[in-house]
Amino acid sequence: MEIVNLPAGDPRWAAALPVLQQLRTHLGADDLTEVLASDAQRPSFFAAFEGDVCLGVCGWRVIANTSAGRKLYVDDLVTADSVRSQGVGAALLEHAEEIARRHRCGVLDLDSGVQRHAAHRFYLRERLDIVSFHFAESLQIDE
Repeated sequence: MEIVNLPAGDPRWAAALPVLQQLRTHLGADDLTEVLASDAQRPSFFAAFEGDVCLGVCGWRVIANTSAGRKLYVDDLVTADSVRSQGVGAALLEHAEEIARRHRCGVLDLDSGVQRHAAHRFYLRERLDIVSFHFAESLQIDE
């Protein structure tokens, strides 16, 4: 297994996008292009590959806020259904931790949907703690 960076325009996105869509079912190719081209705090991505087969994807960004200081925030962490419980997720998380240390982040942070019980078991097994509730409000955007 090789972990590689996935910048915008990388041809390996053809294999990685379907894996990312297992988590982000609403995300189409045009949506991904918009995210990767955004002027906002756009995430960076890396993925685990075995040959041309994508095994998992992680989207992340370094942010700073008053509650945690400098932290690596994981937007997406998904392993292909076909290789779950085979160490891919742990390898992705370990790689994210290495990036966090290189960027001098004191925290690695992520949110997980309340319905994702298997993911929660994984995060707890990997020594992540449940530290808060996340609240959100969907807003209507006038165009």
